[in-house]
Amino acid sequence: DNDFLLHGHRPPMPSFRACFKSIFRIHTETGNIWTHLLGCVFFLCLGIFYMFRPNISFVAPLQEKVVFGLFFLGAILCLSFSWLFHTVYCHSEGVSRIFSKLDYSGIALLIMGSFVPWLYYSFYCNPQPCFIYLIVICVLGIAAIIVSQWDMFATPQYRGVRAGVFLGLGLSGIIPTLHYVISEGFLKAATIGQIGWLLLMAGLYITGAALYAARIPERFFPGKCDIWFHSHQLFHIFVVAGAFVHFHGVSNLQEFRFMVGGGCSEEDAL
Repeated sequence: DNDFLLHGHRPPMPSFRACFKSIFRIHTETGNIWTHLLGCVFFLCLGIFYMFRPNISFVAPLQEKVVFGLFFLGAILCLSFSWLFHTVYCHSEGVSRIFSKLDYSGIALLIMGSFVPWLYYSFYCNPQPCFIYLIVICVLGIAAIIVSQWDMFATPQYRGVRAGVFLGLGLSGIIPTLHYVISEGFLKAATIGQIGWLLLMAGLYITGAALYAARIPERFFPGKCDIWFHSHQLFHIFVVAGAFVHFHGVSNLQEFRFMVGGGCSEEDAL
């Protein structure tokens, strides 16, 4: 759905075997496939390592592994659906449509899963707003998934709408972020609260979505970015980077909570 990519497209391949064999060929989807295939393997390995850490590394092992597990599940599903979609995109219109919907649903699952550990640790001592924000993000995420099942959602003219839906879903995190900064203070938010990493993650996602929606850089260099460094590849790279930055930030939150033994007094926070 990108008129600025002029060469290197795969022909129709009404065979899953042929589609998967094309992973090892050079074409417009090569970078899209491998950026998220390798990203998927990375988060799968990272998730296995993290989930099998000794329970003594956590204050509440079961709860904390569940919240991190939801993040890893969202990331792995998002990246899996993505590389699979780009692999079988040329199979047939019907198959492309099905995997396109899975691809968009995966983005919503990643965003929803990313909120869980951040809200859990940021509002660790104030569970009521944490619960409310989790409900809100789940409702918004499910709404985004429902919208993404609409066939017109995947068409080229709705490229901006697609970017806007998922950007809006991610930006809904502004409200709990402001809540945390106002209630805890900017200094605590910037140090203990890891807001800097959260802002970096948001910047990466927003930049990737903007490049994708505007089709930059291929818009300015038609035919020059057909194989490498077109907007969708860059978007994929920013997504993987943003997910890892988010993991790093919430890992720091988990380490702080472990150091204070799960306490919630002001003395512990200091």
